[in-house]
Amino acid sequence: MIYITDGSFEGILTSVFEAFRNREEPEDIKPGVDVQLSFLSGIREIVTDSEKSERVWRGVQTKISQRALEDLYRAYLSGHPKVGLYIYRYIKIGLKLGDRVENYLQHPDVRAIHDLSQKVANEAHRFLGLLRFRKLKNGIYYACYEPDNNITMLLTDHFAKRLSDQPWIIHDRKRDIFALYNGEEVVFTSGLPGPVRPASEEEFYEELWKRYFESIAIESRRNPRLQKSYMPRRYWKYLPEKQL
Repeated sequence: MIYITDGSFEGILTSVFEAFRNREEPEDIKPGVDVQLSFLSGIREIVTDSEKSERVWRGVQTKISQRALEDLYRAYLSGHPKVGLYIYRYIKIGLKLGDRVENYLQHPDVRAIHDLSQKVANEAHRFLGLLRFRKLKNGIYYACYEPDNNITMLLTDHFAKRLSDQPWIIHDRKRDIFALYNGEEVVFTSGLPGPVRPASEEEFYEELWKRYFESIAIESRRNPRLQKSYMPRRYWKYLPEKQL
């Protein structure tokens, strides 16, 4: 059975919940866009459920460890095609071993989570020193990069503190993800809404800023689709990177 999710971290945790509830051993846990139908496997679509994902999250926190939570989330940010399955298997092992799972590196699934987490953490740490901003004509500071992993969320709190009095944009060109900061909070978006982008770079960023902080920002933050690809805000405080 292949579990199909929306690609979010909460979607993967919901899949873990459903696998335990259904007493199934998923062949894989994948985002819908990555699915290639197989005549040898069944398909089960998993609807992301915040309550179910919260129960899994708290279960890992209390029955395994805080470090396990951090490793699982950072591994997720790697975007590895098998990471959903690795997360499920890691949790299954961890519920038996408790915090000893962190050092159970002889198991391939535990090793996979450990290695992916380290890879993501190392890249995020490097870009805290490497990311460079330039000031645009409209006064907004702009930095672009193309990281191997989806690490933008791990950087934003650091730069919100470091550049607290300046509006800025961090742009992951590889994924077309933007983090926008207005001096108070960060909003994530996958780009300018609507079918047409302004012709020039300056016009694009000006329009991006206008739409997200002057017109639809409040509504979009209630249920932003892209935000689901990151850890829900209530979990941010658990990440070591948020303390940098």
